[in-house]
Amino acid sequence: MKTSLVITAVTVTLLMCGSSAAPFAQTAAPPKGVYAFGGDQTIADLGKMDWAPLQLQGLPPGIEIASLRGDLAKGGGEIVLRTPPKYVVPNHSHTSDETYVWLKGDFTYVAADGTRQKIASPAFISLPGNTPHALECGDEPCVFYLRYGRPFDLHVHTMAEAKAAR
Repeated sequence: MKTSLVITAVTVTLLMCGSSAAPFAQTAAPPKGVYAFGGDQTIADLGKMDWAPLQLQGLPPGIEIASLRGDLAKGGGEIVLRTPPKYVVPNHSHTSDETYVWLKGDFTYVAADGTRQKIASPAFISLPGNTPHALECGDEPCVFYLRYGRPFDLHVHTMAEAKAAR
């Protein structure tokens, strides 16, 4: 049975960052650890950023988020996610295209058909919108950058039976 959850971007924004006034909108004061030098110049020191629990229906607890810039509600939002070891992001998709840059931690990418591919970090992933996939972090914490070109939504799907890598 396919479960489909659609989380509106406004709700997601509020859940992700709690009481932050404008967590993903460009503001005069960038988030802690993010430095703006004008003209779309952004530098982020991941070691100094504020991390908040990411609380979305369909995701197990334990994942954390830090916003970089942009507005997930409008599209073009950029974030960094951090997971504990062995964390599993369930099979899901987004309407938006997704760009990942995996910064830390080995992981397994699980395609919609259940094909599993182990990958050592660092790595790059580019997915068109509506592509079901899951991610399984390895034995150490994982950290990865994400960019969404369209407004954020989340659709959770039943996981396919595991298949060997291609």
